[in-house]
Amino acid sequence: MLDFSDLPVVDAHCHPYRRADALSPEEWVDALAFGGGSPAYLREGGIDVDAAARSLLGRLKRDTLYFRFMLRRLAEYFGVEATVDAVVAARNQAIVRDGYAAYAGRLHGAGRIETLIVDDGYPLPQINLDQFRAEVGVEVLPVFRIEVLIQDLLDDDCGWSEFQRRYDESIAEALGNGGYRGLKSIIAYRTGLDIDPGSRSPDQGRVALERLRRARGRGEDPIKDLRDHLFCRAIERCIDFDAPFQVHTGMGDWEVHLAACRPALLMELLRYPAYRACKFLLVHTGYPYHAEAGYLANVLPNIWCDISEGLPFAGNAGKRIIAEVLEMAPISRVCYGSDVYGSPEPFYTSALLGKQALAQALGELIDDGFLSGTEAQEAARMILADNARELYGI
Repeated sequence: MLDFSDLPVVDAHCHPYRRADALSPEEWVDALAFGGGSPAYLREGGIDVDAAARSLLGRLKRDTLYFRFMLRRLAEYFGVEATVDAVVAARNQAIVRDGYAAYAGRLHGAGRIETLIVDDGYPLPQINLDQFRAEVGVEVLPVFRIEVLIQDLLDDDCGWSEFQRRYDESIAEALGNGGYRGLKSIIAYRTGLDIDPGSRSPDQGRVALERLRRARGRGEDPIKDLRDHLFCRAIERCIDFDAPFQVHTGMGDWEVHLAACRPALLMELLRYPAYRACKFLLVHTGYPYHAEAGYLANVLPNIWCDISEGLPFAGNAGKRIIAEVLEMAPISRVCYGSDVYGSPEPFYTSALLGKQALAQALGELIDDGFLSGTEAQEAARMILADNARELYGI
């Protein structure tokens, strides 16, 4: 089997996390596990979030294949039994013994993680990135999530002239002087990826905002017109600054409208002539619609695929996701990413799983005569780090 354990990693999509020196087993599971719903999900359904309900949510998170993988790899790392109690106790002891920064730095080093490209739109309130850099011991490059800015402007209840000025100036400042290496949008969560490429017309934003202010919950909500317009404005700013635009596609948490998140819905927008100079990263490769993202990266030269979230959270499907994306996507357009958050541990175990899945997928391509061993090693280097370095100018 191929071994990529010594190859460096650039995590093309992940999130910063708040320092937590000591966590209980329950807090640790809740902080970094994926799936299982949330207390908010239950409360919105009128379900009492009592001890039994919290226990159920925790059990569902622990019963995913990725969580089991993470627990086993961390148990091996710490040299303890593969139980949540034992791993969390070892984690807390290591932080007390060595200090938080040294602990986090060692975990990132063990995964050969060199750079984290972070979407600091989650968690909120936003984390101080200078402090985060000091605590993780690796290069940290942020991308600017436009929905945080949009919500702030909507909350301020300003008119269109001020709204568009502050929107454009904030993005220009972020990309020009703020240290941000690109933009990010989760419009898929809000109004979906069926974005009208003509939404950049001069009056659409103004008319949509005025209608939104007048509506106040009455009749048709014009928010989609406004968000489509602002998305298209953001594309133009990315072109101005030669910065990539990360677009959430596919899976997310329980609030996501999965049918509106398919990468194929972006086709008209992505091939619109005015936007062809923008470099788009399809975050999560649209999993479970990842074949669509691979196809888009094949036929459109300005599209990259980021295999985060499906890998690691889909567990053993990682090798299948990579193989199916590579059915169409050029090797030079696929980037490793994790979408992990919460604590240093999943960054390490996601890198392990990513390298394992990549070795399995590329090994099969060698066996089937599509790649030589040398080509597979080069492909792994590109996917794990070099493609993201090229995209972000690292």
